[in-house]
Amino acid sequence: MGELQESDQSTYAKSARDEEEETIGYYQPSHHLQPPKETIIMGVHQDRWYHYVNMGLLRRKFDLKRTVVIVTAVLTFLMLAFEITHHELYSLVPFRSISVPGQCTTWPVGHDGRYTPETVMAAQSNETSSTTSSAPRLDSLAPPGGWKKPEGIKVVALIFYGRKRTVDFLDCYIQQNLVSNGGYLDEVRFMVHTSNKEDLDYLQDLVAKSEGYYHVVDTGECEGMNFSCIWDSVVEDDTIYVKIDDDIIFIHPDAIPQLVHTRIATPHAYAVSANLVNSPLTGYEHFHYGAIHPFLPDPRAKPSHPAAESWRPSERGYFPNSSMPTFNVSSLSDAEVEELVYPKRPYFGHPFLLLSDNPFDLMKSPMGLNHIRGAKVGVETAYRVAWESWAVAAQQQYSLLKNLEENAVARYFFGSPQSFPTTTTTAPNGTNQSTAVPERFRHHALNAGGPGGEQLYNTQYRRYNLNFIAVWGSDIAAALPIAGDDEQDITVDIPLRTHRPFLIDTRAVVGHLSFFPQHEGVRETDLLDRWRAFANEMICAPGNRKSPFDKRCPGF
Repeated sequence: MGELQESDQSTYAKSARDEEEETIGYYQPSHHLQPPKETIIMGVHQDRWYHYVNMGLLRRKFDLKRTVVIVTAVLTFLMLAFEITHHELYSLVPFRSISVPGQCTTWPVGHDGRYTPETVMAAQSNETSSTTSSAPRLDSLAPPGGWKKPEGIKVVALIFYGRKRTVDFLDCYIQQNLVSNGGYLDEVRFMVHTSNKEDLDYLQDLVAKSEGYYHVVDTGECEGMNFSCIWDSVVEDDTIYVKIDDDIIFIHPDAIPQLVHTRIATPHAYAVSANLVNSPLTGYEHFHYGAIHPFLPDPRAKPSHPAAESWRPSERGYFPNSSMPTFNVSSLSDAEVEELVYPKRPYFGHPFLLLSDNPFDLMKSPMGLNHIRGAKVGVETAYRVAWESWAVAAQQQYSLLKNLEENAVARYFFGSPQSFPTTTTTAPNGTNQSTAVPERFRHHALNAGGPGGEQLYNTQYRRYNLNFIAVWGSDIAAALPIAGDDEQDITVDIPLRTHRPFLIDTRAVVGHLSFFPQHEGVRETDLLDRWRAFANEMICAPGNRKSPFDKRCPGF
């Protein structure tokens, strides 16, 4: 996992693809309005000449007026057609009109770019829509009596911020977890890592509406892939920091309480991560434990369904029989596997479709093919591909959507309770240190017998992703300065130096959109629309439902 460097805090690239521009040649009329040459001679036929010129000017005025009338009539007809058919005019505009390649919506946004989510419209009309009537449950593993925030501990969310499109509906999950709404988060700090004005303006408006819970932190001189100074202020005692990347697109309601209690229940660990959906390491554990399903990109060249607000994979049906893969998975060449693991985009806003319910068909999917090839070339190569391939990222997320639709999040739980020292600790230089009781042991004693730590996975000093972790402020303070590659430092180097493991709580399930190499391919699917739809239906409070920022994808 050493080479799987996370570069997720970078901002979305705003440069469009190079496009060929046509040179338009305007038509030049071959005739002129001059009379024959002999009529221009001084004193000869001057009356005829003036009459000729004046009539030409009148004809040109008449032609201009007629052109204006025709253009107005055509525009009026098109607007009427729009009102009747509800087809947006801009849906016919070439894709280059969209600001970022692959960034568009499959929802039925209006010609002015506005859209009211279905959940809002249903509530306004006091009607129960088909989506809300079949809303799935999200079973909880909360202890009897529900989750209860531990006393004497402050819990602060650190949002590493750079992109508004995901933070827009991540806001719903954060709001759900605020102490004012019965959650565990006392405060939310946005650790800004972007200079993009559009994203900064959005954040300013979001913070202004947060009733004092949201704050913006100036992270200093950290630039590019250097995240060291972002951690400099994360040093308060009796505080658990929950670091959350800005492209977390799903947080199970149990995830933050579970992670906080596991951080308390396992004081010897250096840090505890949530169970990431779309991560090379946990992704292939999910693959083996039955949480991954055989999804492939829609094989059609254009959309076969209209624009709609939807998140359930079952609503799109199965992969078409006429396009079912017929290859022999055991005889594919490396080049053929490469083409299937890094497929071409069929169209902007495309979904992934379920091949079948046959477990063997999983071997025909990107994750299955990469797994088979990994047995030949080594697991490290398989992990690298899982970090790079947008199709592997998408397959994991469509599988999560299917598991959510079936209320089967428990498919992601693996691991077991683990025993660690509970009375001594290790100093950063590796020597035993027992002169004072660290706060993490004190809080462990105060909360003895509480939840947390039931199903753990020890990474055994392999690199893991920092997309969603819980860490004590005092542990960060003792390890400063954090290295520029904070992921390597916090998941490998500091644990090795202090003899304290980095753990994953498999009961704290969260979804992650994309790593840097996956960005472009993932945003060309309909996944952002699906995760927004899920949040609107299942998580967002009334009055906080989210709409797309973008124009409609071509063909919808």
